[in-house]
Amino acid sequence: MKRPDLISAMSVKDHEPYHPCCMLCGENRFRVVLHRDAFDYRQCKACGLVHLWPQPSTVKVISSYDGYLSSEQAEIAKWHRMMHPVIKRTADLISGVKPQGGLLLDVGCGYGFFLAEMGQRGWQVQGVEIAAAGVRHIRERLHLPVESKPLEELEWPDMRFDVITLFYVIEHLCDPRAMLGRLRRWLKPDGLLLLRWPHSTPIVRLLGPLSARLDLYHTPFHMYDFSPATIQSLLVQCGFDRIHSVIGGYTLPCGPAARLCSRCFGGLAHALERFSGGRLLLPGVSKTTLARRTECL
Repeated sequence: MKRPDLISAMSVKDHEPYHPCCMLCGENRFRVVLHRDAFDYRQCKACGLVHLWPQPSTVKVISSYDGYLSSEQAEIAKWHRMMHPVIKRTADLISGVKPQGGLLLDVGCGYGFFLAEMGQRGWQVQGVEIAAAGVRHIRERLHLPVESKPLEELEWPDMRFDVITLFYVIEHLCDPRAMLGRLRRWLKPDGLLLLRWPHSTPIVRLLGPLSARLDLYHTPFHMYDFSPATIQSLLVQCGFDRIHSVIGGYTLPCGPAARLCSRCFGGLAHALERFSGGRLLLPGVSKTTLARRTECL
């Protein structure tokens, strides 16, 4: 996948205004986890949240995703194969919690593969995607409803959706707290929020200087790197409860080495989760978090 060159296109005026405090806990004591190009990934010494500094402006980030997804059918097929195990596992998780079905919103829905899966299971679905190639594929190939505006520009009635999902989106948001507040309003009482997110910092620390070359944070696209503890704290602050993180499957990249690593570490992560009764989630592998809308903040 060809990623837009946000780094070279960015100038000082494209950065968000300086804000020295941690988004999650308000502290201003940090350690640098990784330095790459003009950016640092800083970890809060109080709560452990990792964030990018300096951050691109929201306008610059949104414009950079215009060419994020490829229009080539071969690349779309690769994407489907890579995400298929996670899509199936996530659909099963949701069916276990909401067996009656309902209306589901997938934010940052890519090529719409998860929308198609849930539609086949009897759900009404709605997607949001700002990458043009994804929107075309969903409308022309899958014939499913998708909005192409940024989420901040969309207006739906409060308490509209039974389930809202975000696959590898939360780490890209400049202001995840504001976005989660908006999504909470759109959820029905007892509605389900599901987040799929990477947990890269343990691997970055393990690999040391090599991690800058591997670009595990996809600099500067990942604004934050969460852990089970920090994602839970954020969700509680935004009005969610019954928060539960699981491994939730693993992707299958196309390259043989990457696929082997994913199978080995993903299989190990599921084994540890199973044998520990869900108490042990292997650091460094992606997680899936489920949460319910609370009735009051």
